[in-house]
Amino acid sequence: MRLVWESTRRAQPRRLPSSSRHHGVSRTMSKGFKSNLQNRAVARALALWRKESGLSLTEVTKRVHWSPAKTSMLQNGLVPITDADVMALALVYEIDDVRREPVFWGAQRTRDPRMFDLVTGGTASCVQWTYSEVEAEANYVRTVALDALPPLVWTPEYSAAIRGVQVEAVSEQGHRFYPDKHREQVVEQLSDGPSLRMDLVLGEAALRRPVGGALVIADQLFQLASFAQLAGVRVFLVPDRVGELAPMASFSVLSFREAQFDDVVHLDCPHGGTWLENQAERRPYVDTFERLMLAALPAAVTTGAIVKAAQHFKDVAR
Repeated sequence: MRLVWESTRRAQPRRLPSSSRHHGVSRTMSKGFKSNLQNRAVARALALWRKESGLSLTEVTKRVHWSPAKTSMLQNGLVPITDADVMALALVYEIDDVRREPVFWGAQRTRDPRMFDLVTGGTASCVQWTYSEVEAEANYVRTVALDALPPLVWTPEYSAAIRGVQVEAVSEQGHRFYPDKHREQVVEQLSDGPSLRMDLVLGEAALRRPVGGALVIADQLFQLASFAQLAGVRVFLVPDRVGELAPMASFSVLSFREAQFDDVVHLDCPHGGTWLENQAERRPYVDTFERLMLAALPAAVTTGAIVKAAQHFKDVAR
């Protein structure tokens, strides 16, 4: 394995400093460890590799010479993952260079994403998560969408209408659209016996904009009203009079069950989704959400307003 590692290392730019190299789990159980999104993206890749290989934890242990507990914690993102860990497991799972490289770079980036991006100039492609994938792992989502409805609730016709008016560079940003399997997964999590809760704050403007025409927006709003009835969902409408907060961008705050996973904020931007993980960066969005909740109409009143708006567009279409 030593020869393979040295050969690979010569082909790569200088590695960022690593905190540890030994194979036990004690190094990873540092007090207060928080697993950032990059570490968790690497972990998901490792879990997928083992699933594809068909190897048990015991079989992996025999080949890498570390404990089953370490393999389990690595693939669940509960501990820091090093590039050496990635290399060792890639050899065990017989992963080719094309699939290994983004995970290898991701393990380097997880230690200090900003420094890594600065050093590499953004040239190293790292394994990542999409918004819908992260949302499927959350247990509580707080979403603010003051000017337009969030992609999770879009009907196919509403989605097509939005795609039709966007410039091509924006339409190519996949973060704005949900794969069907992820939408179904999230809706299932929000349904009976919900394992996910969602509070959605909308602006009144989102109920008045006839995206795609009267029939399209009417069907969209009726679907939104149905979505609001899911066991894990609450939808709140912010009146127009709360105008000082209207220019705020759409965003979501996602929380997780695991103590090792801090809250994250996702901003929906034309150039792509942006993640904020630092507490100082997250705080303005959490505070804004709480301020909007104080000004919002109750959930029951909101649902009535959505249905009323939907019926208005239905009547106009007729």
